[in-house]
Amino acid sequence: MKNYLDKQWQEVLEGFEGRISAVGLDLWIKKLKPIHMHDDCLVIVAPNEMTRDTVLRTYLDTLNELVKKSFKLDKVEFILQSECDEYIEKNNLMQTEGDEPLPEVMQHETVHKNPFNPKYTFENFVVGTTNQMIYAAARAVAEHPVVRFNPLFIYGGSGLGKTHLLHAIGNFVWERKKGNIKIVYVTCEQFANDFYELLQHSREKGMAEFRSKYRLADIILIDDIQFIGGKDKLQEEFFHTFNDLFQHGKQIIISSDRPPKEITTLEERLSSRFSSGLIQEIQQPDLETRMMIIRKKIELEGYQFDETIIPVLAERLERFNIREIEGVLSKIYFYANLHGKPVVDLAIAEEMLQKSHELDVSVGRVVTSDKIIEAVCRKMNVTREEVLGKKRNKELVEPRQICIYLMWKNLNIPMSTIGKIFNRDHTTAIHARDKINDLIKSNKEMKKLISDIEALINK
Repeated sequence: MKNYLDKQWQEVLEGFEGRISAVGLDLWIKKLKPIHMHDDCLVIVAPNEMTRDTVLRTYLDTLNELVKKSFKLDKVEFILQSECDEYIEKNNLMQTEGDEPLPEVMQHETVHKNPFNPKYTFENFVVGTTNQMIYAAARAVAEHPVVRFNPLFIYGGSGLGKTHLLHAIGNFVWERKKGNIKIVYVTCEQFANDFYELLQHSREKGMAEFRSKYRLADIILIDDIQFIGGKDKLQEEFFHTFNDLFQHGKQIIISSDRPPKEITTLEERLSSRFSSGLIQEIQQPDLETRMMIIRKKIELEGYQFDETIIPVLAERLERFNIREIEGVLSKIYFYANLHGKPVVDLAIAEEMLQKSHELDVSVGRVVTSDKIIEAVCRKMNVTREEVLGKKRNKELVEPRQICIYLMWKNLNIPMSTIGKIFNRDHTTAIHARDKINDLIKSNKEMKKLISDIEALINK
């Protein structure tokens, strides 16, 4: 079956040649793998959602035509690479004697294979003024586990590189130790699923397996720990897992979208454990860093961009995180190649941004902390210096609190970062946010004031 799938799929790939650009073929179609045929359908594995969605949006008609010709099947179905193992088990597609190895996207991880994303290395991480401290800390932990910072707690908004750094640490240690080390990388959701699933089967056996997996690790990396908040049993188990690892001198690295004290449903004892090591924020990239990110993405992907548009794009994408910036570059380059432009210039980039409603709105209505402060000052007749100053009289406290509330509402940054803008701690910022939030619900004048200020911001 495997040989037949590969042979017929090669015919599909050959059918695409000459009908779409070489870039489109390499970037999207060749990333797909056939995995199974059932009824009248060919099941295809896509490495990620972006690839799947692009194929569905741009190439589906051609794909259906070629699949029908080569496989004699009338439709296609997509699954993601992350869903592969479950699909294989559910449909009993395990490799049989005489078959060639399953496609790479279907292979199970083994203890002898590096489990970390090869693209996420320290070398590929763009270091700028907003992330140089956390980069240095992550590098120090990778080079000297336990000796430097334990635990290392990384926090920041979505798409800023937290997962990249966790994988970079894993890749660095794995290569240095030649795989002779037990490193566990897991998202908080996976940790929770393991915990609840094993409990359902056999409490005694399940807990033994669960603890063997996590407590025998030499290094454990937990992504998105904020999702543990409010789950009492899970927090209890993680607390004991953390203690066991820490007491046995094992390195713990944790990421979150906010610092421990801002995970409101986190038990105090866990918050205290997380805070016992080094806590570092990874911030939104500034202009210089965004330019470096764009150049790095272009280099890694082999894109061709006119150098003069890089600073223009970096400025236009001020509110975009790293993941979003990379997505924009992919879309622009793909769009340029569809229109026969091997090198992206400013005209084609502008055309792409204007045609994409989502990008056009985002770029056209950039909300920043400076714009929020400016709008509040104009509406409430105070100065920027007064709002950012130390005076606490009522006519200044309320504008300051409104700024904090609007930053919390509109910007994807932690409350501690907002507090720093006003030289206040995160508890003061949280109090300001909650006060304005409550006033909006009970006071029509405050609700109208906030609405007027938001209109100024978006004008």
